[in-house]
Amino acid sequence: MNIVGIGEAGCKIANLFCSLPQYKVFCIDTEDDGYKNFIKVKEQPSHEEYEKNYKNVKLKGCKGEITVILSGSGKISGLVLRLLDQIKEEKDVTILYIKPDPDSVGNAAIMRDRLTFGVLQQYARSNLFDRMFVVDNKNIETILESISIKDYWEDINKIIFSTYNMFNVYEKTEPLLSTFSALGLTSKIATLGVINYETLNEKRFYDLEKTRFKRYYFGLNDETINKEKDLLQKVRSFVKEQSGENTNASFAIFPTEYAHNYVYSTHFASMIQSENIS
Repeated sequence: MNIVGIGEAGCKIANLFCSLPQYKVFCIDTEDDGYKNFIKVKEQPSHEEYEKNYKNVKLKGCKGEITVILSGSGKISGLVLRLLDQIKEEKDVTILYIKPDPDSVGNAAIMRDRLTFGVLQQYARSNLFDRMFVVDNKNIETILESISIKDYWEDINKIIFSTYNMFNVYEKTEPLLSTFSALGLTSKIATLGVINYETLNEKRFYDLEKTRFKRYYFGLNDETINKEKDLLQKVRSFVKEQSGENTNASFAIFPTEYAHNYVYSTHFASMIQSENIS
């Protein structure tokens, strides 16, 4: 799989995937911050200029599945539509979109984020790429039990990286048991989540509205699978509670060699996610 990071936020997360051999990583930015595979673009004065003055970047060997990671708050995010046009021949393109904390950025960055967020959702709904996962940094904070100012971005980026990687792993792994069915063709806007197996408390990476599909990935060790006699009942009961009149919830169980049990989720919606602009 190919990972393409755009701008500082996108490149910091993308660069973490370099530690795993199944990924080929490209980092697009104006300055190299020690990225393994850096592609320099000329700095532009505005969001619009990045799109207007875009020149095809050299993504040598970038074929097959592609995930593009970015935050729309930066000026450089203006090139994302041109980049998507460049790689449009690929059949499996996913956007991993990072929502900034509005209290931590200026008004201009907030407006760039709203514009980019809205346009990319419209592109997803129009089938111009496969899917768009949305991550809100404020939601990630609640997942971390403690976070220092010094390691703030590093800790948040690691959570995003590790969860998205495990989603990719489970998508390509044969489950022990699964109730997954096909997702709706229009369910293009998505987010990720993590669940504490002991408490079954779920924390989502973005507060997705009007969820149509929920998928739960239970990565369980041998001891749990072999000795927990009410395991299936526990899983079925939890997943049933997540279903609703307009929401289909399903699960898959995967055997793992980890000491701890890990549960992840994906949520999918058809509706464009709107935001109140004050």
